[in-house]
Amino acid sequence: MQRLHTFGTKRKSDAPSILVAFMSDDFDAFDVVPLGQHGGPRPGAGRPRKGQPRREKTGATLKSAPDRSGYILRRLVRDAQDGVRDAGILLAGIRDGKITEYAAGVEYGICKRREPNGRGSENATRRNDWAMHRLFNPKPPVKGG
Repeated sequence: MQRLHTFGTKRKSDAPSILVAFMSDDFDAFDVVPLGQHGGPRPGAGRPRKGQPRREKTGATLKSAPDRSGYILRRLVRDAQDGVRDAGILLAGIRDGKITEYAAGVEYGICKRREPNGRGSENATRRNDWAMHRLFNPKPPVKGG
């Protein structure tokens, strides 16, 4: 941890300070490629310069279907490393096979579940809800008897 002082405090002891924690680069635990920084210039955006060929479009965006599960997992890993408790719990549930990546993404708010159209099973919904409840509220250990 490093401590940063606010500007203009002239080393006053009662001035508020900011604590900074650096994130580790251990992405090998889930075999995922880390996300880049938020925002900034997009490579290939806009019109190419004179004499340069246009880049081919891939058709996949950040949240499109072909790469959605990878995005959800990368986002959960990043947030878990930042210290978000829910992201860590959801990652453990994915690793243990208790929930799917899509269910974790819906619970975490990364993506939205489709509206029910009346043709699905109510029991499947209850089973998913119960699995999520058990994940966040584990049973206490049974005392020896």
